[in-house]
Amino acid sequence: MRLLPLAALSAGVLAPAAQAWGFLGHKTVALLASRHLLPETAVFVRSFLYRDQSIMDAAVWADRYAHVPFGRYSKGWHYIDARDEPPTWCGIQYNRDCGDDGGQGGCIVSALVNMTARLQDQTLPWPQRAQALRFVLHFLGDIHQPLHTEHLSRGGNGVHVLFHGRETNLHSIWDGAILEAVWGRGNDRVVAHLTNDLDGRLGPGGTYTADKETWRSCMNVSNTQDCALGWAGEANTYVCSYVLAKEVEGKELGGAYAHGAVPIIERQIAAAGYRLAGWLNMIVCGRHGLDELPGAGYTAYSGVGEDALFGVVEERHEEDVRIDRAIVEFEKMHPEVECDGLAFQGIRVQH
Repeated sequence: MRLLPLAALSAGVLAPAAQAWGFLGHKTVALLASRHLLPETAVFVRSFLYRDQSIMDAAVWADRYAHVPFGRYSKGWHYIDARDEPPTWCGIQYNRDCGDDGGQGGCIVSALVNMTARLQDQTLPWPQRAQALRFVLHFLGDIHQPLHTEHLSRGGNGVHVLFHGRETNLHSIWDGAILEAVWGRGNDRVVAHLTNDLDGRLGPGGTYTADKETWRSCMNVSNTQDCALGWAGEANTYVCSYVLAKEVEGKELGGAYAHGAVPIIERQIAAAGYRLAGWLNMIVCGRHGLDELPGAGYTAYSGVGEDALFGVVEERHEEDVRIDRAIVEFEKMHPEVECDGLAFQGIRVQH
């Protein structure tokens, strides 16, 4: 595949600063993960990113790709449809819930299995492994969003609610509106602020210190399906315990409901980032590295801007140029996408 220099990408083709979707959750997952990567893992990740592409940019690529015509085949990979009955009972069964009725098209669990394997496959060409990395970065975030594990009303898209007086849907506010109401739109400064806060909760005496052993308990990249099902199952329990525990159709959810949801969302983002780091460490180093001494990680890339974990690849593959241009064109034609709460995992928001 022919390579193009980065300079050939003129204005209008993807650039990190041009992203205005506010993918606060996904970018935070990725930045948090970058702070817990082993040095060899950080080098590996950088080798599959372009020089102008940070790990945060790569983590939101899959949502943008799925909106363009030749990327729409991947839409069903962003969720698994638990055919349960919340709030009475929740639970995921792979054979029942993965894919459309009849098991066609796959789901986030099967996609993680596939992309984890492709990222490890040294016989694949660089562009395919780079794309697999972007999917893995994204799907580790998606699988922790409760409504990406639920079939009812298309994962809450069909549940109409109000949020601070604005008509929207339940899925949309869990994707981004609740989190952004607390932290702000997902520019790099906000992402860094939220990441710093969550990383502090992972430290000694922090809110999540006791959770870390559980969060790193399944790190078997040779049996991705079991780990992914476990993570999806955890998220799905929140559908019954909180998300749909009470009737929300037509209700204003900007008050007490949102207040109670914030700790759940923040916890799920922290778990996703921590697990993503361990997962990538396992792929590269054969150990999760999450219990090693502080300072073992690639701390030089723990911030944003010049300190963020950026790639090293100088020339962009022609296929990526084509994809980037298609994404930019779609976003120009559909400016409403920017305003519809795509901050955490947005692919199930219907446009």
